[in-house]
Amino acid sequence: MRVAFLNPMFGKDFTKSARWFARSRGRVQRHPDYFCTCAGVVEAAGHEIYFLDAQAKNMPTEIAIQKLKTFAPDMVVYQATTPSIDADIESARLCKDALGGLHVMIGPHVTAEPEDTLRNANGALDAVAIAEYDYTIRDLANGVAIKECAGLAWMDGSQYVCNPSRPYIENLDELAFPAWKHVDINDYHDFGKLFPFVTLLSGRGCRAKCTFCQLPQVMNGHSYRTRSADNVCDEIEYDKKLFPNLQEIMFEDDTLTMRSSQDRLVELCETMIRRNLNISWSANARVDVNDLEVLKLMKRSGCRWLCVGFEFGDQQVLNNVKKGATVAQMHRFAHNAHNAGIRVHGCFMFGGPGETAETARKTLDLSQQLPIDTAQFTAVVAYPGTSYYKWAQENGYLQQTKWRDWVDDNFEQRSTQQLPGLSAEQINSFIDEGLRSFYLRPGQMWRMLRNIQNMADLRAKLHGVKSFVSYFGNKEKTYVGFVGNN
Repeated sequence: MRVAFLNPMFGKDFTKSARWFARSRGRVQRHPDYFCTCAGVVEAAGHEIYFLDAQAKNMPTEIAIQKLKTFAPDMVVYQATTPSIDADIESARLCKDALGGLHVMIGPHVTAEPEDTLRNANGALDAVAIAEYDYTIRDLANGVAIKECAGLAWMDGSQYVCNPSRPYIENLDELAFPAWKHVDINDYHDFGKLFPFVTLLSGRGCRAKCTFCQLPQVMNGHSYRTRSADNVCDEIEYDKKLFPNLQEIMFEDDTLTMRSSQDRLVELCETMIRRNLNISWSANARVDVNDLEVLKLMKRSGCRWLCVGFEFGDQQVLNNVKKGATVAQMHRFAHNAHNAGIRVHGCFMFGGPGETAETARKTLDLSQQLPIDTAQFTAVVAYPGTSYYKWAQENGYLQQTKWRDWVDDNFEQRSTQQLPGLSAEQINSFIDEGLRSFYLRPGQMWRMLRNIQNMADLRAKLHGVKSFVSYFGNKEKTYVGFVGNN
């Protein structure tokens, strides 16, 4: 079968593969790693594939259709998100009219809202894939009928049908590597990472129970299923051969460093050293990796940068979102990472249960107290399928009436809820204040300039400057400085 994978364009610079679906304040474009892994699985099963990340290229669907016509697919698979879902459905409708064949949509939104998606599609989609979809799409390509394919939801006339669920993939080493040869890695920028970089998933799922995090709750579950260290290193070697100018690997696991998984982290670092991979790497991290010796080992294996969810500066709000971390741990981790020579990008949020202007101020203060290099500030977004969404919905805090309202007119993130102690307008104001107060400190600007080590680093920083100006320019503001990725 000829299978096309299309990430349709929604808005300029919108990103569908990050944890926050929006045009990020750092103008980040993240690689479609899960989607590309599925494409690799289908290709490894003997099918011809065509992969088009139209969103990363800011390519309208009308142009994408012309490219798809040349390929003449038998099936088209679409990546969708909550804010873009209506536009994604319309893209599918245009493609189905122009191409015929089978049309299937994947992603966390359609997993959380399968019936709503199918009814709104009104025939534009033949099915949606629920949760992990690699083998679901492979089976469809292999000729399994929709009504017999585990992990699919579909419409039988006016009747909604959900097939039996598909179990999580336990042996991730069996998966093909992402089909990166079908993408241009120059389409993906991030202020925090050396350019060009590529992402890597060394495991799926997360044991943490953060109420706002969508991927574990909706897509991958709360167990951490990991690939073997050698299999991960094999992929790194594959990526280096595929992209000779590759500067960095970004581990996009929900968390590579959770304390309960640190034996495996140590094994991975030691394997990278033993195999002399000689590649800079970055990763998502939790503050419970605060053992200085482990951090030093990570540094020796090539770790340059960690993206860390500090989230809130108030302990009660942290407890309310079930973060499983303390403010004291945050300080200890940040100082140990600094001493180990690893740069830290801090992620901070506003809008947790119980949030007030006073607790939000604690988050601003924390961001400036920690010895970190860059930061991002966001609203907590209530995505379907999360316990935070259920809490906000049941308490009447959600203000949106349609999915498009999950982002503003510029496709940028905005608060999705009005809380008793903090309005959406206040949350959005705290985000801007956080960016200004963090980056416009003379000491912080000097730290970032001092950290520039090579041309790849300089290109990343220049992208950050441009992104900051673009973001505040859209808001008709006049601040100038640096911005972190979002």
